[in-house]
Amino acid sequence: MALNTRMSSSALSFGLAAMILSCQLASGQHTHVQAVSGGPAKLPVLVDGAKTPDKIPDSLAYEHYFTALSVPATATAQDKDRQAAQLDNLQLALADRQTIVGGIATFRAQLDRIAYAAGPASTADDLLALRAQKAALVNTTLSTLRQAMTAQGAARLDQYIQGHVKSHIVIFGGTK
Repeated sequence: MALNTRMSSSALSFGLAAMILSCQLASGQHTHVQAVSGGPAKLPVLVDGAKTPDKIPDSLAYEHYFTALSVPATATAQDKDRQAAQLDNLQLALADRQTIVGGIATFRAQLDRIAYAAGPASTADDLLALRAQKAALVNTTLSTLRQAMTAQGAARLDQYIQGHVKSHIVIFGGTK
């Protein structure tokens, strides 16, 4: 699961693009992005999680994992198989696994509602508001999961995020 964050302080629209791409990745869609002048292909790497995973914010790693793990409400057998394969990596007890599946289903439904209600974002403030809503949703989901899971299950989730997910994230940036 290779996950990249492509966001520049001078180009907030990449945040929305990343949110859309994350949703497409989570639903199994493949998206090919062409390099544009000043686009992600030209931005320097600010943090490479493979080299310095400790510099990847926990909130970003959980956001990527939750988005990648989620399946649409109309999930196909392939979507469910992909999710099950991703969950196998955590080696959770059945109750903890069911807790994550339910929590991620709620996360995906709320994320879809946010995206639908927002409509097209036309300003930097619109994009910042969307990012704030998604960040709040990730925090709420994580808190809910930690409260509902066993201590061992929550620890396994945290270990997986720290040891695997962060190492697959690359943060790109730029100068103003």
